[in-house]
Amino acid sequence: MSHGPFALREGVTAPRRSTPTGGGSGGSDRTLLLECRLEQLRGALDEARAEADQARLRLAEAAAREAGETQRLSVLQDELARARAEVAALHRRLEHSEALRAKSQGHLFESEGRDDAQELVRLRREVAAARERIAASEQTTPQLRARVDELVASRETLLTRVVEWQHAVRDGDTEAVDLAEFIGSLRRAVLDLERDNALGERREAALREQLEQAIAPPPPPAPPPPPADDLVAALAAAKHPQDQVELLLRLGRRGGGDDAFYAVRPWATAEDPNVRAAAYQSLGRLLERNPARFEPHVRWGIADANPHVRRRVVLAAAAARGLDLRPLLEPLSADPDPQVRRIVHRILRTPPQDSQRTEAGIVQRAS
Repeated sequence: MSHGPFALREGVTAPRRSTPTGGGSGGSDRTLLLECRLEQLRGALDEARAEADQARLRLAEAAAREAGETQRLSVLQDELARARAEVAALHRRLEHSEALRAKSQGHLFESEGRDDAQELVRLRREVAAARERIAASEQTTPQLRARVDELVASRETLLTRVVEWQHAVRDGDTEAVDLAEFIGSLRRAVLDLERDNALGERREAALREQLEQAIAPPPPPAPPPPPADDLVAALAAAKHPQDQVELLLRLGRRGGGDDAFYAVRPWATAEDPNVRAAAYQSLGRLLERNPARFEPHVRWGIADANPHVRRRVVLAAAAARGLDLRPLLEPLSADPDPQVRRIVHRILRTPPQDSQRTEAGIVQRAS
């Protein structure tokens, strides 16, 4: 196309020299006509070049959009590959747990020792937890596959529209392509994908919370309750975390003086989060009428790394009387745990005249 002007220029024959006696004016008119025609052809060529440049720009934009969609598709494929790898790892752990279970059962039948029975119970819990994780991963895998299929379909639609646009540009009918509609459809597709992604994240968070609740180890049979005067001694001698939790809660319900307080306070730094949560709940019951003494424990409890402990501390603080809750609980408005945020927002939105009734209802529902 760039050789057009030269071809036209070469095709124009030079006017013959006229004789002095002949038509000099006719030759000059023909030369002027040819020069005008040549200028018209040059203008048409410049317009065609400008249209071609615009077409190249639009094609480059479409190619950039296609590259972005391809990159997002590769990211989703990587995420799907990681999910499959996690499922395979869970299957391997399940097989290993089954082998350990069989081995422990054989050892239990041979020795019939108490330690072997406890090890068997622990392995069964691990197997149940691994099965729950596998089920959760298998539930998320179809969602990832559906997202990949949607991206592939949108990519095919994009390529089809680009091809149609290229044909329209080649035919010279550039206004036949509705770029506004094409961009609008792409924006709607992006919004739909973002909405689906947000819904998937919320469903994943709900499934994780259900999974954590489902894989929590069942409580062992409770030992016979000791007399009320021996609760402190029984708590000091308890070895199992579930027994410690039960005794801490009983001490909190029973109440008492400084003996009960000094017996419960060290358990607020226990290794097991369930024991720490029970200790803070008991401290709230023991110090519910002494807010000045209970406030430092609330500050330590809401800084705990475990969300279950923080929830119990917030509920204990809400049940205490005379405690200024707003300066204590406002930092938890941005807590990473959604349940902590929900309880804190509910307490902070409650008017002062209804605070005791609402806080009691929150504690009753959460307990």
